[in-house]
Amino acid sequence: MEQKIVVHVNDGAVHKGVTHDFSPRQTSFHVLPAEGGGVPLKVQLADMKAMFWVKDYLGNRDFVGRKEFDPGAANAGRRAVLTVADGETVLGSVVEDDPGAPGFFFVPDDRRDNNIKIFVVRTAVKELRWAP
Repeated sequence: MEQKIVVHVNDGAVHKGVTHDFSPRQTSFHVLPAEGGGVPLKVQLADMKAMFWVKDYLGNRDFVGRKEFDPGAANAGRRAVLTVADGETVLGSVVEDDPGAPGFFFVPDDRRDNNIKIFVVRTAVKELRWAP
């Protein structure tokens, strides 16, 4: 089953679809449009803020994430509070962080979140605080 992705780029554009060639070690990848068909869009990692693996493309604009970590959640990785440049804050875990890569993988703590996993480009991070 293909995973749905949503890519946010620096110019404000948002691209929804799937990808088969994303790697944090490559300079670019392709997004196949969500609508089906169409021409794959080449995205440069340098132009990207983040890529979200999502449950569905619609999401929930009214969703408000937890303000505290779920004590019962069994998360892999190191718990952290992530604030991105636009001011949004998400609680979760850094699950894969290769210091040589331009970003890292982050999993939201709140299982109600539409985001399953996020690849966050380091230049889009305002603050990353490690949680106890």
